[in-house]
Amino acid sequence: MEPRPEKKPAQLILERAANLDDLLDALFEGVYFVDSGRKIQKWNAGATGLTGYASDELLHRCCADNILNHVDEQGTELCKSGCPLQGTLQDGKPRQAHIYLRHKLGYRIPVMVRTTAVRDANGDVVGAVETFRERGEAEQAKARIAELEQVAFVDLVTGIPNRHFLETQLNRLLHQFESVGEIFSVCMLDVDHFKRANDEYGHEVGDKVLQTLAQTLLNSLRSTDMVGRWGGDEFVLLLPGTGRERAKQVIERSRVLIAETGTPTAKGFLRATVSIGAVVAAAGDDRARLIQRVDQQLYMAKAKGKNCCCVS
Repeated sequence: MEPRPEKKPAQLILERAANLDDLLDALFEGVYFVDSGRKIQKWNAGATGLTGYASDELLHRCCADNILNHVDEQGTELCKSGCPLQGTLQDGKPRQAHIYLRHKLGYRIPVMVRTTAVRDANGDVVGAVETFRERGEAEQAKARIAELEQVAFVDLVTGIPNRHFLETQLNRLLHQFESVGEIFSVCMLDVDHFKRANDEYGHEVGDKVLQTLAQTLLNSLRSTDMVGRWGGDEFVLLLPGTGRERAKQVIERSRVLIAETGTPTAKGFLRATVSIGAVVAAAGDDRARLIQRVDQQLYMAKAKGKNCCCVS
């Protein structure tokens, strides 16, 4: 009897994945398989729902091409250095990590990633599977926005809370600060060179830039933080229970993630940066004084060359 031809690793992955198609597509989590060369052999419906990419757009493409542009909180591009999937392919060990992927529309999504090796009958690693799901903070924030839509607190362009909501919450935080001494920080950010982008690409793309930035901000914050559009290309973050050092960490993470994000256009991804100012509430502050102080810090960040943060 002639020996059966040895199957290639990619064929093994496809056979195993085919038997699981219905099950995988029923999962809420995103799941994809890669072969030893990191070419995507299976992409489930959950992955499409989370990223916006259909399977026929990604199958047989190499995930190392940085399609999803995975970054960590410092903005490090993991497809170039520190990729969990590549590590699992090399040593066969499972990994998990908190990262941010880029949606097809350009904004960032915080996800929990897990990677596991796929082995052949001899135990050799012939590929890997990655599962990912949106982290809880982002889900909670979106649920809060769904509630706010019912009371006219949502900005129509970006889909996040509007200035009216922010002013209401700022009054509440000031009252808590005056009555029980609970600290909080206020941050204001402004899109760098936004008028230039509007003039060059048009207001429709300008609105998309604001939408991309808003979703990335929403997905980069903690569940207790609040973000909203103040007006034009200005956004305000309210950080309850947060002092100067923690505020610096939060806004620097937001700044980096925005800088590593892009808005899709006919010419490719349009990148935008932001300048951010922040202050911690102090004795004698009212709403007008707080906004005046944070606006001064934003002006300083612009004067320093933009794409930076200043915290008082």
